[in-house]
Amino acid sequence: MATNKKSKKELLKEARSQELEGKTNEAIKSYSLVISKDPLEAKAYNRLMILYRKLKEYKKELAIIKQAIGAYEKDIKDDQLIWKKANTKSAKLSLNLAKSMGLLNDKGLPVYEEPQIMTWRKRMETVQKKIKTLTKPQKKKPIARSKKQR
Repeated sequence: MATNKKSKKELLKEARSQELEGKTNEAIKSYSLVISKDPLEAKAYNRLMILYRKLKEYKKELAIIKQAIGAYEKDIKDDQLIWKKANTKSAKLSLNLAKSMGLLNDKGLPVYEEPQIMTWRKRMETVQKKIKTLTKPQKKKPIARSKKQR
């Protein structure tokens, strides 16, 4: 069966078995294919993040985290736009009410985030810290001299 013809469920199952067999690169490709078919597939994003963490490829992990958050935020924004177009009068009232109650951020997105997005944001902070510590030059420790050397 060709890869393009496989369902998302089949691809996820295949990726997981590749992962368990130690075929990490193939699993990464399969999970990436799942995401290209369904940009809101949290399981594929999560597994990719884990694989990149195991490989210590923190920049790639960070890119996946940003991609996942971006996809979810875009979906929320798109849903809002569709609803606004269908309900213009209600949308104006709701928007003003939500802003006055502090339910929207500066971007107009809800302050409340889905637990999955909150988890990814937390993970993003951790990865950013790892990247910073890896790129910092290590200070050389002074060599302790014995009394005889002085």
